[in-house]
Amino acid sequence: MEIPITLLSDEKGYFDRECPNENCLYTFKIYMEDWKEKVSDEEIHCPMCGHIDTSEKWWTQKQLEGMQNLAADYAMSLISAKLDEAFGGLARSTRRNKFVKITYKPGHRITFQNNPIGQSEEWETDITCEECGTRYSVIGSAYFCPCCGHNSAVNAFDESMDSVEKMLASLPEMKQMLTASYGRDKAETMCRGLLESSIGDIVSAFQKFAACHYDKLTGKSSRVNDFQIVEKGSRLYKDATGKGYEEWLSDKELSEMNMLFQRRHLIEHNNGMVDQKYIDKSGDDSYIIGQRLVVKESDALTLLAIIKKLGTGLSSIK
Repeated sequence: MEIPITLLSDEKGYFDRECPNENCLYTFKIYMEDWKEKVSDEEIHCPMCGHIDTSEKWWTQKQLEGMQNLAADYAMSLISAKLDEAFGGLARSTRRNKFVKITYKPGHRITFQNNPIGQSEEWETDITCEECGTRYSVIGSAYFCPCCGHNSAVNAFDESMDSVEKMLASLPEMKQMLTASYGRDKAETMCRGLLESSIGDIVSAFQKFAACHYDKLTGKSSRVNDFQIVEKGSRLYKDATGKGYEEWLSDKELSEMNMLFQRRHLIEHNNGMVDQKYIDKSGDDSYIIGQRLVVKESDALTLLAIIKKLGTGLSSIK
């Protein structure tokens, strides 16, 4: 027994999918025409975690519930019809029987309506894969094309930069909200933590982008931390393409980038406590050994501007 199910797209032509990996369950949308025409039945990639599975396993919970309801309605309508047929026939067969008479009054007839299953409302972020052209839509970040599995380092980098920029812009409002909920001291500590982590977020996003772009350009595999070291990362690109970071950044910007990268390393690995290694590598003479770094919003904004500028330059290398 088969029940035909109709799925409607949203107004932009996308329909919902959900990662079957229980550790992920990421929900995304894919253009319905591309799902039918481009995506393989054997290999679908989760845009968030990269999990690969066959096409029949990507139903959302809402879609599964809708299909279960359709199946239940169909079963009830079928049972109702069979009861009417069986007991109605039995009643008719005893109409002229002098000894046994069975009457049957049918109840409200259940009519099955195969209503199409709709999708959630449209989302803002639509992505077109630069490798295969598949169109998909996400909330927040995504790393893999659901069709070919291509890891778009540029899209992920741009999204990370945008998220950090918006977080920094909203810090005053966040501080007010946190103060109202937790008090001024806790709010100050939490916002300071967000500000410090923004430096790490920028560096991590650049590391991932620069490594993926380098690997694609050269066909080689860079090491994990190659692009967390400014001089080394610049040299790798210079040797491979003839263009180092100085192609797009001034000496002052390169110096600031190196210092802020070193500050990120100190925050991550030494709780921000200044040591001799930091002073030697950063050239920062504004601190002495034993002091703790103070990250300002201007530091994060400076690094953000430098990395966005450098990212644009590196992206231009084909």
